[in-house]
Amino acid sequence: MARFLDDLRRGPVRAPWFVAPSKYDAWEKHAQKVLELLQNDMPCLHIPNVAEYFYQSDQEYWDLKEDFPNLAPPWPQFFAEHPLPNHIYSKEKGLTDLSDKWGGGRLGVLTTSLDPAKEIVADQKPPDECKWLLWFEVFIDYRMRRDVVADGPHGSIFLMIDKDGVIIDRPWMQTYSPSGEPYDETMRNLMTFVKPTCLAMCFLHCRNVRVVDNKIDAKLVKRHRERHEGQTPTGFKTLIIDPLKQILRREGNADKVGLAKAMHICRGHFRDYRQGPGLFGKYHQLVWTPMTVRGNKKRKIVRDIDVEVKI
Repeated sequence: MARFLDDLRRGPVRAPWFVAPSKYDAWEKHAQKVLELLQNDMPCLHIPNVAEYFYQSDQEYWDLKEDFPNLAPPWPQFFAEHPLPNHIYSKEKGLTDLSDKWGGGRLGVLTTSLDPAKEIVADQKPPDECKWLLWFEVFIDYRMRRDVVADGPHGSIFLMIDKDGVIIDRPWMQTYSPSGEPYDETMRNLMTFVKPTCLAMCFLHCRNVRVVDNKIDAKLVKRHRERHEGQTPTGFKTLIIDPLKQILRREGNADKVGLAKAMHICRGHFRDYRQGPGLFGKYHQLVWTPMTVRGNKKRKIVRDIDVEVKI
């Protein structure tokens, strides 16, 4: 199956609904620039499991400074893609079904690392402690139209990152929408779409996490080239967290009631040993501690299950 990146490289896109008529020419010029960048040779991350964890974990709010310990870019430029969530879990609202809204849709984020010494931010140079200026562009395929591949780009989202991979200041977005509501709220919601990509970046810095390169079968490559004027399909990298999913399906009936309701989940978290004495007094690294699953609906016995994260 072709990646979302492949489809964007050869298919048309359309302006998001909020682009102001007076700013359409500026958006069109910007879109052309971003679409040209998509033609670059770059890693493609397929992260449906990371997105599922983000949208269905028991954590209510994700703070870019507190919950994303290392956002140093793993590559100068890469593309991350995943399905749009069919369900979102919230402590306040419970399980929200979005399958009728955008079932089967896709989301892609182009991430580029810029040199802060060469960029102007809000009419001034980024601070000296800024080592990376991350630039995100979001594309969304709602699977509602056949004449376009996706809506986007939606506007440039920026993060300033220091030498330790920590965000320096709150993110901001260059938009092509009118000011005021409901547009401001829409922009804030769009900015949250980059968080699964940011979470995947943090995983890539963990010592106990590895990347799997997925090679496409030769027959599929040949068929894809025949159908798409010689275009070679993009290979992709994945982060696999299947052990946890299997436990949830088997023990908690997660397929029917949702991940967060299946059991009591002690959410995964990052442990940062880069400062101080380090892990075991010698390893200075970032470590991912996976979720643990405790108890189930039928038994009152509480047990801890260690889940190995495989990537």
